[in-house]
Formats: sequence, C-alpha cells, structure tokens
Amino acid sequence: MFVVGVSGVARSGKNLFCDMVIKELANQGYTSKQFALADALKRDCEHFLRTQCNLDVYSDNTQQKTLFREFLVWYGDLRRKQTNGRHWIETMDDTISQYTGDVALISDVRYAHYTNDELTWVTHEHEGLLVHLRRYEKSSSAVIEADGTIKFDYVKPPNEHERINDPKLREGAHFQLDWPTVENPFDNLEIRAMVEDVTTEIIELVNK
Repeated sequence: MFVVGVSGVARSGKNLFCDMVIKELANQGYTSKQFALADALKRDCEHFLRTQCNLDVYSDNTQQKTLFREFLVWYGDLRRKQTNGRHWIETMDDTISQYTGDVALISDVRYAHYTNDELTWVTHEHEGLLVHLRRYEKSSSAVIEADGTIKFDYVKPPNEHERINDPKLREGAHFQLDWPTVENPFDNLEIRAMVEDVTTEIIELVNK
C-alpha cells in the first residue's frame, strides 16, 4: 500500500482532489481509498457535541461547522501536545494497516510542528507522496510580480494553526498545486491535467 498525503488550508479542495485521484486510479486499474486524520477526532467528539450542544460533527453546513471548528481544533491540539504530535498519526496507522488496496489517500495533512509530525510521517515514515493545494477564485484580482509570476488571492487559513503550518507543508510537498475554483472540476481541462500528473507519479511509485 502506498500513502499519499493531501494538504492545504480548509476549503482548498482536498476532498475533491482525492475524489478525482481515486476516479483516475480506478480508470487505470488501481484501488484506492480516502482516509482522514480528523475521522477519529470527530468520533471522539460526536457524542458531546450532539448531546450537549445539539450539533452534528458530520454536518456539511458551513455555518454550523463554524460553531464547533475551534472546539475540534482545541481538542485535536490537546491530544497532539500530550503525544508530541503522534496521537492521530498512530491512530491512522492502525486504520490503514488493515487496508489492502493499492493507495491510501490521507485528505487532511495539516501539521509540521514536531520533529516526527504529519509531514515527516507521510514523506519519511511511509516514504509517501505529499500534495499541497492552494485554491483561488478565477474572478479574483491577480497581481503580476516583478519576476513575471502571477499571484492570486488564495483561500485564507481559518485559524492560527493552519496559518503557521501550511507554509511548511507546502515547502515539504512533492507537488505544489494552485488550482482555480470552477463550476464543474471533473470537466475542467486545467484541473484534470493536474490530477493526471499526480496520478501518473503515484502509479510509478506504486510500481517502483
């Protein structure tokens, strides 16, 4: 089994990217599945949020998620501090060790604070591939830098944890992707080309 980590701030399109890679891998005869480090965190918090706050930790409602996002961040960070960043990683290791498919995609690699944190867990412990995403609006104003590069207005990190860790994750990623917000991403040639490039690399590494 080969591990692919996907990083980027909230709302950068990590789940969408995993969906597209899974579809592309299936088209080429490879099995894959999406996992999230936050799944175990949500299971831990589900009962409390439902019974004490009347909130659904699995809700897709952006407004409702905003109400408890900081609580999840606090609890997740508490468990990380107690274990030097290892609690959720080791929980995930137990989960993916039971998976028998070709590729495990971890859709929420967010931290590079401790020596053996999520970044090194993917890239060194599993010798996997890390993809970093930045999403921008097509209609957003672009700034042309002095060297000719174009700088877009990207989705901003929602909290201090992501603001600090996201640049480190991008620096350590094998693929650093900037992709636009589009109505039909599965039909967009620009986005599909990015996904196909990553998928090709994954297949090469699976067969290495």
